[in-house]
Amino acid sequence: MNICISHNFVIKHRSNALQQDEMGYPLRLFISECTKCGKTKQEWIDVNESELEELRTGKSVLVKWDEN
Repeated sequence: MNICISHNFVIKHRSNALQQDEMGYPLRLFISECTKCGKTKQEWIDVNESELEELRTGKSVLVKWDEN
């Protein structure tokens, strides 16, 4: 097992899932992988507002969270 003290994450996969923050700005779910040890993580990253157009075309879906 590789131990990595400082990860070097790079984006490997871009999902079709978008969500909007409290102010309506879009975030996209990405999967990143460390080039040193191979560890992966999922993270929501800010993207350009123009990417919301993908919701209209069906290329992406909007994730909405239920509050319980």
